[in-house]
Amino acid sequence: MLSKGCRIFDSSMYIKDGMIKTIEYIPEDMEFPPRLRLLHWDAYPSKSLPPKFYPEHLVELNMQESQLEKLWEGTPRLTNLKKMELMESWHLKELPDLSNATKLERLDLAWCQSLVEIPFSFSNLHKLKVLAMFACSKLQVLPSTMNLSSLKVVNMAGCSRLRKFPDFSTNISSLKLSNTLVEQVPASIQHWTRLRFLELSYNGKLKTLKNVLEGVSHLNLSYSGIENVSDCIKALQGLQHLNLSGCRKLATLPELPPQLMFLSANDCESLKSVSCHFHTPNAQLNFTNCFELSQQQQRAIIQQSFLTERKYRLFLNGWALLPGSEVPAEFDHRARGSSLTLPYPASSRFKICLVVAPNHQVRDYRVSQLLRSRIGKCEFHLSSIDEAIRVYRIPRFRTEHLFIFHSDCIEEDQSISERVFEFSSKLHDFEIVECGVQILTDEMERSWAFENDSKI
Repeated sequence: MLSKGCRIFDSSMYIKDGMIKTIEYIPEDMEFPPRLRLLHWDAYPSKSLPPKFYPEHLVELNMQESQLEKLWEGTPRLTNLKKMELMESWHLKELPDLSNATKLERLDLAWCQSLVEIPFSFSNLHKLKVLAMFACSKLQVLPSTMNLSSLKVVNMAGCSRLRKFPDFSTNISSLKLSNTLVEQVPASIQHWTRLRFLELSYNGKLKTLKNVLEGVSHLNLSYSGIENVSDCIKALQGLQHLNLSGCRKLATLPELPPQLMFLSANDCESLKSVSCHFHTPNAQLNFTNCFELSQQQQRAIIQQSFLTERKYRLFLNGWALLPGSEVPAEFDHRARGSSLTLPYPASSRFKICLVVAPNHQVRDYRVSQLLRSRIGKCEFHLSSIDEAIRVYRIPRFRTEHLFIFHSDCIEEDQSISERVFEFSSKLHDFEIVECGVQILTDEMERSWAFENDSKI
């Protein structure tokens, strides 16, 4: 750790809390303490560290927003180094030989936009846990083989010239490869048994996905060139979130895992069919602006039962958003406008359908909208289109859409004779054209549950 009494620095610099603060320049004969353990110097102004810099005792090197083009010459013994952060060092062209950095756990090179190559010496970083190379836009060359046994998190999103899939470790749990030129996921990913998060969005070269591990829980293919999704996706029993937004060439959607909790397929302008075995009862289904869906396919989505286990029903409900201009017939209590009154029913469980229309005069793009409902004397927030936009960033719809969801009334009050449903948009960015309610009974839910169990 550096101390405030260190006298080797020019008067234009000072040290505070172990951090070097620089004003203008570095003297040519400047020397660092020979046993320096921590170096944190933001906006370092020179192209390299001084010739008499000795990094052998470094534990942490943090030089964000530096003018560095390279760090040092040779292969020093970096056996103590655990953390290296060089993010936003725009001019960094060359990484040092890290063959001896056998304790390095975190390497952050985000926004190092002049880097072209990851050196082969990376193959020795067996303690590395996090590799962050976001927006290294010139990166093209990766080592042919690496197996970094400790590597858990890799972020190479925005490496827009990268064509090779980074097959670095079988223990990776999170891999972000958005906005690259990667064309396919290799079969070797089947050995990545700990992979849970895979992000391949904005990859225009990616046309199909054949190899995905069963344990993946979050898969993001949004705005990629995906033209078809393999039927094997049904076997991904761990998949909970699937994002296909903006996949404009995707025409069909196969049967999905029943455990799926969230599907976003908004702006899939070529999507014409979804599996007739559409049984994801807990899922939140976003088909915003999917105008090519046939009436039969729309019916398959609308007829989702959105069932949950009763003990969780107040906290976890499915919903669907898709093009449509009329409440379906099974919602036998209907009314124009944003409110509906019906006699107090024996059941307190409902399936609700709203026809919502955008208000094109509102240009407010905040995502804090809220859909409210008052049911009898009980007022509470429902899972709603606005809440979904806030939480799941669902884009705004361009024309009339149907929003369908399941709801319970928290409070039972037998003293009232009718139940009133009221819906509104907090930001007035859409209006409720029509609303409909289907009263659910135990018999109906048992029937739906049996149908879903028989399909799984």
